[in-house]
Amino acid sequence: MIRNRVVTLAAIGLGAGALALAGCGSSSDTASTAADTAAASTDTTATTPTTASKAIPCIGAEEACSAKVPIGGGASNKTVQIELTGTNMSEPKVTVDDPQYEGSYSISDGTFTTGGSIYQFTLNSVESIPAGVNIEMTFAQKK
Repeated sequence: MIRNRVVTLAAIGLGAGALALAGCGSSSDTASTAADTAAASTDTTATTPTTASKAIPCIGAEEACSAKVPIGGGASNKTVQIELTGTNMSEPKVTVDDPQYEGSYSISDGTFTTGGSIYQFTLNSVESIPAGVNIEMTFAQKK
């Protein structure tokens, strides 16, 4: 009978095997460990923090687009990337949603990368800016 369970474990996988082990008198700790191992081996979510963030889309056409970058809650040397709709864009015009926060953020090291289709820069903003406040960056084709 134990031989049947071992064969079944191999045939149906570790996750189901943990349930079979729990039923044959092994400790629940072993079953939990086997189930946890099975769950961990199928989990594809990254568990380590990364500094890379998803590029912010620039909305518009190939000739011009604009992107909203959140600054609420502060930022310290945060690298921001904007995915442009075209290449050969000029430096962006930057405005803030709420004029009272003008000057409470800084943008530095702005560069075009990936053949001009990504604009990357470093963002710093004060912590006291409330959530929902954005800067708008407008790009246009060079003339």
